[in-house]
Amino acid sequence: MQRPLGELAEITTGPSAIHAALVDDGSADVPVVMPKDLRHNRIPDRPASGVAPDSARQLSRYALRRGDIVCLRTGRLGRQGLVEAEQEGWLFGPGCLRVRMRSEVYPAYVVYYLGHPAVQDWIVGNARGGVIPTLSTRMLGSLPVVVPPADLQAQLGDVLAALDDKVVVHERISTTTASLRDALLLRLLNGASE
Repeated sequence: MQRPLGELAEITTGPSAIHAALVDDGSADVPVVMPKDLRHNRIPDRPASGVAPDSARQLSRYALRRGDIVCLRTGRLGRQGLVEAEQEGWLFGPGCLRVRMRSEVYPAYVVYYLGHPAVQDWIVGNARGGVIPTLSTRMLGSLPVVVPPADLQAQLGDVLAALDDKVVVHERISTTTASLRDALLLRLLNGASE
């Protein structure tokens, strides 16, 4: 069965008037998920951007709940992240869309569905704009979503999340190994010049 995403979810555009309140040094109390934070269908443990609690209260319409999906709205479309329990109450920022699923659809399934190459092609092909593509809530809402039975959605979401866990671990190993290599090279070169 296929249904438009707009029938399965509420889609909301990120706030445009948040820039003045943003702090980009990681010191703010309430994290704000920005486009740069979306990677491997996830949101990092602590985004660099955030706002003070007073600003967060004024922006409560943009608060995230577990199971929400944050997607890119402008620029290099096609990245999204699933909100986990510990990220509840965070905000999503400009350049993002929030997809809040209704009960009949498993959010982890949808986050991976959005990453499927054919779906990515549809998103990019239906975006508006010239140099900087933009995805509207209406356009994303018209995306046809294949809706398998709930048990299959859960299985697919769980298996793909486990594979993403492996990707993240291997990426950390690669980054750490490269840092060790660079540090060792520097030390060896410094020792050779003495």
